[in-house]
Amino acid sequence: MEVLEEIGGMLEDILIPISICVIMPITMVWLHMRSKKHESDNRTGIVLAALEKNPNIDLEELIQKITPKSATLKEKLLKKLMWGSVISAIGIGFLGYALYMDFVGGMSVEDLERSYFCGGITMLIGLAILLVFFISKRMLAKELEAEANKK
Repeated sequence: MEVLEEIGGMLEDILIPISICVIMPITMVWLHMRSKKHESDNRTGIVLAALEKNPNIDLEELIQKITPKSATLKEKLLKKLMWGSVISAIGIGFLGYALYMDFVGGMSVEDLERSYFCGGITMLIGLAILLVFFISKRMLAKELEAEANKK
């Protein structure tokens, strides 16, 4: 019985990281690609239906109307700012939790190390995204100004 519990613990130690680091990202990419293909198929269906009903329709105008608008440069930068802030806050939360549990006690050293590691990595990822935001903002200042003046 102890052997089965030990094997179960080893499988848990292997399967959870594999499912989080391999299966979940692959599934997320697959779902994203599937939704993009579905959107493209819908637009194609709309264009074909419009052509069947009215063969003299202006296709360029129709395609411009049904094509989703791309995000402006400012919107893209603000999205980076938002994600960097959120991910950094999550990392700081992990680190705060780890510090609290380290101070109060009641958590094994192994779990405490995992909490510190997850918090540190998450916070560093968020800070990297924020760094990209600030560098992009500085490098694209002229483009942002031109985009603002265009509207």
